[in-house]
Amino acid sequence: MKIQDYTIHHCPLPLAVPFRTALRLVTTVDEVRVALTTDTGAVGIGSAAPTAAITGETVPSIIGALEQHILPAIRTVDLEDRHQVFETIRGSIVGNTSAKAAVDIALHDLFAKIRGESLVTYLGGVSRSLWTDATVSLSDREMMQRQAEALVEQGFKHLKIKVGGRDGHDVERVMAIREAIPSHIALWLDPNQSWTVRESLAACEALADWAVEFVEQPTAALDLTGLRTITHRSPIPIAADESVFSLDQLRRILDLGAADIINVKLMKSGGLAGASRLAELVADAGLELMVGSMMEGMVSVTAAAMFAAAYRAKYVDLDAAYFLRDPKTDGGVSYHGGNMTLPSGSGLGVQFLSEGASA
Repeated sequence: MKIQDYTIHHCPLPLAVPFRTALRLVTTVDEVRVALTTDTGAVGIGSAAPTAAITGETVPSIIGALEQHILPAIRTVDLEDRHQVFETIRGSIVGNTSAKAAVDIALHDLFAKIRGESLVTYLGGVSRSLWTDATVSLSDREMMQRQAEALVEQGFKHLKIKVGGRDGHDVERVMAIREAIPSHIALWLDPNQSWTVRESLAACEALADWAVEFVEQPTAALDLTGLRTITHRSPIPIAADESVFSLDQLRRILDLGAADIINVKLMKSGGLAGASRLAELVADAGLELMVGSMMEGMVSVTAAAMFAAAYRAKYVDLDAAYFLRDPKTDGGVSYHGGNMTLPSGSGLGVQFLSEGASA
């Protein structure tokens, strides 16, 4: 069995509300959609979304990597040798992890469909509901407080607070939100690499008694020494996100003891094959697994949700599809406040709708 044909399509997906972090402002998810067809007629779908500030990719670079490197490389590979297929994707081009993830997801969808089982089952897990957080975008204190209150009213029990305003008021932002919402609502903080070591330790000390569950990637991705210092001295657990794309990077984090929690994302790891290797190493090391996403479309978010279910992630940060005005898909995960229900059926349980169609 081999890949006979493929399609690639750029599908802009406007957000219902703007998404702002210390790194970027997003109003539209630029989803790149991939469909693979085999010589037996089987079809698998996948997608990627560029996050230039994190992965270095753009829509043109993703499409170029797919058309010129990744898809030509796997068209000659026998799909029955699944290990070789994913190794071929990994070695087809340096970096370009989101482009690789789109093809990896499509192949996993394809393989699960051939077996007639859900992707969760194919990954060795069981289908279960998940509780995801919802993100409070970076803004002024009053606006963030209103966002948090609205999300709690919508049924979310975990809030990720985007900080990194670089104005000296991040601690005040968090305190204002904490005072405005019920005490049982979990708060996760994400400065998106914007704090120094000194700022990180000062903020963690100030918020130690404010029921913050963890702080994610406070310092620059390459500053592992700083991240280690914060992890060793902070009264609040520390998560690594942008510092971990690959197994080698994760091993470095583990050797340094530079994090308590590891955030695994399909767009960073090159897809489900790479993410699975990371999750297994996280479990072996006794750290907590978090599964997140960038701002992405329904297909890749659904894949990440099934991965989170299969690997029993403690923390789930998969609210991206919740904020899409129209995902232009049929199926996929459904949200009931913070509770995510996985789709039934084989593979991902989601289909692309044509441009302009409504789900």
